[in-house]
Amino acid sequence: MQASVKIMDIDVDMLSNDVFITKINEYLLQEKLQVIFFASTELLDRAVAEEEYRKLVDMAELFLPGEEALLSAHHADVLKAGDMVVSCKSFGMVLEKLKKEDCSIYIVSKGARDVEMLTGYCKRMQPELRIIGSSMYDKGMDDEAVVNEINSHIPDILVVDLETGVQEKWIMEHASLLNAKICIAIGGVANLILSQEKKTPAWIKMLHLEGVFHKLIREQFVKKGFRARIFRKKVVQYNSQIEEQNQKDDD
Repeated sequence: MQASVKIMDIDVDMLSNDVFITKINEYLLQEKLQVIFFASTELLDRAVAEEEYRKLVDMAELFLPGEEALLSAHHADVLKAGDMVVSCKSFGMVLEKLKKEDCSIYIVSKGARDVEMLTGYCKRMQPELRIIGSSMYDKGMDDEAVVNEINSHIPDILVVDLETGVQEKWIMEHASLLNAKICIAIGGVANLILSQEKKTPAWIKMLHLEGVFHKLIREQFVKKGFRARIFRKKVVQYNSQIEEQNQKDDD
C-alpha cells in the first residue's frame, strides 16, 4: 500500500513497511540514485515556511514521516498497528531485509561519535553489511573532496545524518554527482534511531551516576511527547487558517 497525506499542505508519503522494503531492494538494482528523506517536524516547518526547502522536499523520491509526531492528526497509533511507516525506525526493518548480497554503506555524519553509533546500529540490524567508509562533515569542508571520497568507495547506500537544512540542500546539490544507488537522510530524527545504542558510559558507572543518566534519557522521551503536542497544535492552527482563507475567497 502506498499513498500520501497532506500535513500543512506538504505531501508526506505513506506506505507499508513491506512496500518500503520492496522499494529499497528494487532501488539497489537500479543505476540512478534514489533519495529518501525521513522528515522531522523541524524539516516540515521549514518546508511550509520556505519555498526553497519545499522544492528540496519535492525532489526526493520518498518523503517519509521520520517521527510519529508528524502524524499526530492522522491517528499514528492506528497506522503503526497497520504496519505502516510512521517513523525512521522503519530504516532498521529495511536493513534487516536487504536482499542484495555484500551490500555496502557509507556514512556521512556530524562527528566521530555519531558515526560510531550509526555504524553499530547498522551492523546490529544487518550483520552482513559492509560499512566501507565515513566522513564527518561540516559547512567549512570542500564539497568536491567529500563527494570524491564517497564515490571512491562506490557504496550501495549512502546514509546522511546532518543538521536539518544543511542536509537536504547538500544532498540535492550533489545528487547528480554521487555514485550510489540510494541516499537515505536521517538528520533531525537520528536520535530516535540511535536511542537503543545509548549505553551507560563507563565513567558514569564508576561515579555511580546511573540513576541520573537514565533520568536524562527519560526526560528526552518527555520532551518527545511535548514536541508532539506542540506540532499537533501547529497543524490545527494551520488548517484553521487555510479554512478561514478559503471562506473569505468564497465570499
